[in-house]
Amino acid sequence: MPRFGDGVYTVVPTPFDDDGGLDLKSLERLIEFLVGLKVDGLLILGVMGEAPKLVGPERNQVIETVIARAGGAVPVIVGTSHPSERGARELSRVAQDLGAAGVMIAPPRLARDDHDETVRYFERAVDGLSVDVVLQDHPASSGVTLSAAAIVDLVTQVPSVRHVKLEDPPTPRKVAQLRRLAGKDLGVYGGLGGLFFLEELRAGANGTMTGFAFPEILGEVFRAHREGQAERAAHTFYRALPLIRFEFQDQVGLAVRKRVYRHRGAIEHDGIRSPGTNLDETTEHELHRLLGWLGLD
Repeated sequence: MPRFGDGVYTVVPTPFDDDGGLDLKSLERLIEFLVGLKVDGLLILGVMGEAPKLVGPERNQVIETVIARAGGAVPVIVGTSHPSERGARELSRVAQDLGAAGVMIAPPRLARDDHDETVRYFERAVDGLSVDVVLQDHPASSGVTLSAAAIVDLVTQVPSVRHVKLEDPPTPRKVAQLRRLAGKDLGVYGGLGGLFFLEELRAGANGTMTGFAFPEILGEVFRAHREGQAERAAHTFYRALPLIRFEFQDQVGLAVRKRVYRHRGAIEHDGIRSPGTNLDETTEHELHRLLGWLGLD
């Protein structure tokens, strides 16, 4: 099983067909496409994966399909957040048994701010796991804000939590804080669509876990930064930034990314499972205008 490493972990959207059914053929094609782009890992069933909308056996079908198509070429991380520690533990054990290299869990929304209870939640949620655990620090979706000191305390008390997907802006500052407090032992990855990827790398991030639909561009930024080619990293990142910004729009961001993947031939359908906001004519027009300007159309 491939292990965690530094680099660009692509957050994979879940394709649905025109009737809202799970489109496993498109998912297979998408995974082959992403592996071909030399991404460093795949993250599935997160916020962008529409995980809460999946029913019955669909979660396991997605996990099995992705891991089979990845073929051991890259590690697969599975989102297993759940309001209860029992739910998170069961989802995580299933993902582990199906071959995931790691799981990602967000802190639970508690009746009151209680750090000790948050730590206990993670202790129980990851009990018995042998795979690495990623703490998702995304207050916008979890409703929970953790300081850098609280994160370091949590990962110290729960050694299975070895990585953080940091999405609490301003992220470069928090990356730097975590580096000062935790040293190099903690894996710190950005997110938020890649909006601050270069600044996060400069602050000491190990990479990013995000859903930008041209992940090979982020990979080029990462490699240039690691090779000490600051000008190449900056030129590549700043040129792509208008599209990164456009993809990260509220309400329609996921629809934009799915449309880009469809445009690139990676999926057959680009619909959002209802309820959700599909791409409107105005946004689609501006998307293709931007892709043309960047030479990506």
